[in-house]
Order: sequence, then structure tokens, then C-alpha cells
Amino acid sequence: MVVKVRRKMLIKNNIIFIVSLLFFVILTTSFNYETSVQKVPDYMLDKMYSINGEFSETKLVNLKDKISQEEYKNTIEGIEKFVLDNHILFDSISRQDFSKECKKAIQKKKAHTIIDTQMECKKLLSSLRQGHFGIITDYYTTILPIRFMKFKDGYYIYYSDDNRDIVAAKILDINGVPIKSVIEKVSKYFYGENKIFTETNSIRGIMYYDYLKKENIVNGEKVRFKLENNGKIYYKEITPIKTGKWKFKKIRSDFNEIYKDKGFENTYKVKQLSNISINPLDKIHIREKLFYLQNKNDNLIIHFNSCTENDQYSINKFEKELNDNLKTYRPSKIIIDVRFNTGGYSYVFSPILKEITLYKLQNPRTKIKLMIGNLTYSAGGEACIKTMRNIDNIEIIGTDSSSTINNTFGINNVFYISSIKSICSYGDTLIRSDYTIEDIYNNNYKNYDFIENMLTPDFHAEQSFADYMIGNDPAMNYALRDEGDNSLIDRIKNLKK
Repeated sequence: MVVKVRRKMLIKNNIIFIVSLLFFVILTTSFNYETSVQKVPDYMLDKMYSINGEFSETKLVNLKDKISQEEYKNTIEGIEKFVLDNHILFDSISRQDFSKECKKAIQKKKAHTIIDTQMECKKLLSSLRQGHFGIITDYYTTILPIRFMKFKDGYYIYYSDDNRDIVAAKILDINGVPIKSVIEKVSKYFYGENKIFTETNSIRGIMYYDYLKKENIVNGEKVRFKLENNGKIYYKEITPIKTGKWKFKKIRSDFNEIYKDKGFENTYKVKQLSNISINPLDKIHIREKLFYLQNKNDNLIIHFNSCTENDQYSINKFEKELNDNLKTYRPSKIIIDVRFNTGGYSYVFSPILKEITLYKLQNPRTKIKLMIGNLTYSAGGEACIKTMRNIDNIEIIGTDSSSTINNTFGINNVFYISSIKSICSYGDTLIRSDYTIEDIYNNNYKNYDFIENMLTPDFHAEQSFADYMIGNDPAMNYALRDEGDNSLIDRIKNLKK
């Protein structure tokens, strides 16, 4: 009888202990990040990226709607936990410092909106300084009706809506803040591996009024620009366009709720921004084509604009076209233009490199020029490095590139942040960059800027705004220059004459 009582007491105590332990775990575990941040399985990716995907319900969302402090806190903590558990590369900021930045963001006790929270998340993710890592889609409630580009001599507006008098004008400042300072302030949301990537992407952010407002650059119905045109300095007030509510469609699947943005109410109005535009007198680049060939005298130009292919542009067909061209025209110089190649798949360039390498072996006096620019990135940059490693005596022409030369990763995974309906890319597979004997042997190490983490050219050549307008391409002009015949045999022959 005593034994039975003791056994019952033991079972009872064990049950109490287990319940207490579970209660303790619940209390000490703040939350499960999967409720706010979730990994998107591979089978969902096609549905997410498909233009004509299967969708169910549609939601109209006002990005200025408030979210609670608790939801904001859960979102930041969810991102922190997910990134620390799943992302592979922390080379610009330590894991500990990333956690500190997340905790600092949580301390901001103020009214949070969807758009404000997304910008806060972008800033946190941007602190890793990795172009492949971060929120894929930018949201905004208001946008400036202008577009501008950077040239050698400044930042110029190349199209606008009804503001005819500002097209082709140089931007000096916005609301009294110098344009370079504006870019620097906005850049914290668009950091990449190097300063070129950061600046190139920050220019996009300046068109979003929300980022300018968050950085206390603007506050009001109009934005004042200080401009210069034909030596004349003047001011122009520009009224931003409101987007209205954003449309989100739920992706139909058996997975958790994921919504994909499908534009906003005033999409048509924003798309009309290109009504008044300036076009160069001579269009010298056909960027709509993924890759194409151009023969000029005894030079062959390979315009390699993208490391992707589709039904219209097949790399297998292009390989045959390149092979036929080399056999038919036998160029003395091959120029590979990768200035507009922002990336894609590494395999796409391999057949092109194979044809060039074989031709160079058969024709060793052939000159090879490689052209890079600020848009050269990801698989585009990798194509450049492969070329430099496999072919001797390459001359690199253009401007500093966005491409990293250190360890990196591809866009092979995404996670979803439910509170702000945002898709974010991350990496779980490291791509190592090993600079050893083959780089030293080929003397290509001089084009690696290890301090700035980017590819640099041997000869810097950049367009001014005037060059752009008349269709002049200084980098291509230099690549096509007549260099004569500098071979040792011909020099000896000339001495004997």
C-alpha cells in the first residue's frame, strides 16, 4: 500500500515538473520567428516569380497604416533570428554587431507604419553590405516624377513628366542639401559590397519621397531642386506623385499566406513619367538585347548585356553565331562589352569564353579588350574574372564596377516578412574567391581593388552628359583605337628596313 502511494506521488511530482518546465520554456521563449518571418520553400519560388502566377484574393493596402509596437518588435526580432540562423556570410559586420543594430531598432518607441517598418528593415539588412542580400521590392507612398543618371560631370535629369524646363538639367541640391550628401544619406538603405554598387542603387532611392522624408531632407507638398543648365543656375519646385493604395495578391498554394505586390492604384500615372524624355542623337547600345555581335572593320564586339537566356536569346545559338563570325571575319581584336551586365547565371558565359579562348590559341596575336562599368555585377563580374584568368594580356577599359572580388553567394533562397508583405533574398551557399598562382601568372591582380572590393579598369573612360547626348562612347573609342602592330617580330622587321 505504501509502495502504491509513493508511486502515485512520484508520478504526480513528475507531471508537475514537466508542466512547470513547459511553462518555463514558454515564458523564456519570446516568440517563434516563423510567425513573422518564414523561409519560402523551393517549390514556391516559381509561383512567386511567375508573371502569370496562380493567385486568389486581392488586398488593397495603405502603406501608411500603423502596425503595433508588438508587431514591429516581432518583425525585427524575427529578421534577426532568421538571418543569424540561416544566412551564411557576415564579412562587413559581425553577427554580434548585427544583433546590436536590431536591438537598437526595437528601442524606437514611436508610431510605426508599414512603409516606415519596411525602410527600417531595409536599413538593417543593408548593414551587411551585400548586394544579393536584402528586400527585393521597394515600396513607397510617393515618388518624384523625374529620372536622372550619373555622368562624369554630375547628375543629370534625363526625363520627367510636365516639367519640360528641367530635362537635361544638372542637379546641384535638393531642398538645400547637396546632391552628393543626399545620396550619402539615402545610401544606408541600399548598401552593397562597394561604393559603386551603393551609389548606383541609391540613385533609385532618391526618387522615392519616403526615403528623403525619413532622412529629414524633405517635408511638405513640394520638393525644391537647385539646377544648372547651360551655365544658368535656377530653382524648381516639383510636386511628387502619390501612389495610392498598393495591391497585393495572395499566391495560391498549400503553404502559409504569401502576398505578392501587383502595383498600386496610380500605376498608370507613374508609368507616364517618360512622356517628356531626351534621347541621344545616336543610340549606341541596344540594351534590350541580351547578347549580340557587331563587326567594325577587323574588330569584333561582343555585347554581353545579360547572363540570362530566353526563347528569343539562346546561348547555344549565340555560340554557333560567334563561332561562324570568328571563322568568317577572323578579327584582329575582340572586344567583350560587359558594362551593362548586372548578372544572371554563371553557365551562360562559359560557351562564349570557350570560343574566344580557342580563337586566341589559334591566333595568339589577337588583342582582347574587356569593358566594365558601374552596372557590371554578380555573374557579369564573374564572367570578367573568368576571362582574366583564362586569357593572357587582356586590357580592361571603362569605369570601376559594382562587382565584388571577395567571397560572395548567389540568390538561391528567399524568406518572407509577413507584417510588411516583403520578400527578402539571402544565401546559404558560399562562393569563395581564391586568388592564387593563376592570377599572378596572368598579371591580372592589378585589376583587383581589395580595399574597395571591386574590379577596376586599366584605362578609365567615362561618358560626360554631352557624350551621352551625341552618342559618343569614350570607352569604346579607346577600345577600337588603332594600335598598330606591336609584335616583336614586326618591330625587328621594321628595324631592318
